[in-house]
Amino acid sequence: MARNNDAAGKKIQILQALDHCLQEKSFDRTSIKDIARAAGVNHGLLHYYFKSKEDILINYIDYVMDLYKSMLDEWLKSNSIPGMDPKLRIEAFFEFMSERVTLNKTLSAVFIEIWEIALYNPNVRTKLQRTYGEWIGFLTNMLIPIAGDPALTRQIATAAIAFLEGMALFSILLDTDARDFHETLRGFGKNIISVAEKPYPCRDAL
Repeated sequence: MARNNDAAGKKIQILQALDHCLQEKSFDRTSIKDIARAAGVNHGLLHYYFKSKEDILINYIDYVMDLYKSMLDEWLKSNSIPGMDPKLRIEAFFEFMSERVTLNKTLSAVFIEIWEIALYNPNVRTKLQRTYGEWIGFLTNMLIPIAGDPALTRQIATAAIAFLEGMALFSILLDTDARDFHETLRGFGKNIISVAEKPYPCRDAL
C-alpha cells in the first residue's frame, strides 16, 4: 500500500512539474528533461511512470479535471443546504466556474494551448472530449430538476459550457476590465436558469 501511495505521489509530482513548465513556455518547447528538472527527479524516472511526453499531458488533463472537481465538490458543500432550491445550487455552480475556472487566466492560457494540440493529436482530442463531456453531464444533471426534458437540457448545458470556455479565451485576448467579465458571467448564469425553465418560449404558440 505504501509503495502504491509513493507511486501516486510521484506521478502527481511530475504532473505538477508539467503545470509549472507550461507557465513558462509551450508544451512543444518543453522537454522531458525540463519536466524532470521541475519535478526534482531523474528524467529516466519519468519513463517509468509515463510512456511519453504526450502521456504526461493526457494524464495532466485528468489531474486538472480531478483537482477542479474536488474543488467544486467542496464549493457546493459550503454553499448548499439540504433541500436547497436547485436554482440557487446552479447559481453557486456558475459562481464557482467564473471565479475558479473561467477567469483563471493561468489555467485558461494552458488550456488554449491544449485545445491547439487537440486539433492534430487524436489522443489529446479524445481526452478533451471526455473531459468536457463530464462537465456537460454534471451541469445537465443540475439543470434537469428545473428543465425536465433530458435532450433539451443537455443542449443547454453544452451551450453553457461552450460559452464559459469562450469567455475564458476572451479573458486572455481582450483587454477588458475584470468587472465586466464578472457582470457578464453573473447575468449569464441567471439567464441559463430562465432558459432551462422554458427552453423554447415560442413553442406553445406553434
